Amino acid sequence: MPWWGWIIVAVVVLAALVVGLVYAGIHALRAARSIAGTGKEIQHYLNAMQQSAPGGEVPEQPLFTQPLSKAARRYSLAQTEVERRRIARHDRHAQRWSVWRHNRVPFTGNPVPGNNQAVSPSSNQAFDGMVEKTEPSSEAGQVWMHADRNASRPIR
Repeated sequence: MPWWGWIIVAVVVLAALVVGLVYAGIHALRAARSIAGTGKEIQHYLNAMQQSAPGGEVPEQPLFTQPLSKAARRYSLAQTEVERRRIARHDRHAQRWSVWRHNRVPFTGNPVPGNNQAVSPSSNQAFDGMVEKTEPSSEAGQVWMHADRNASRPIR
């Protein structure tokens, strides 16, 4: 290679080195600004943590630093509350099912005598698939029909 070829290679290498340093410097400045913004946000939260509680209240110590009896008592109270909510939910469900069981309205397409409430398919959606006894037909024996709106024939 001639002597001037080595000079061109050296100039290209130095130019690439300078461009790389400028590129790295620009990104370092952008990162420094981003880190400074994040640092300001963190400092805001750290200052808030250093302030005392409003009203001069002393914050409660962490549970793992307190006696085990206190942790056991808190756990017991929490489990009692969970059980109370479970029992209340069960009672609500039992009450609702009881109301539905005692106020059943068979879907016949006609209103029930003595009841001012109109019977519609939407009011009997909960009874789909249940079997109900109807009046005896002209044939001998009882005829059982599905409460399903789509049932078109009696089932024996």
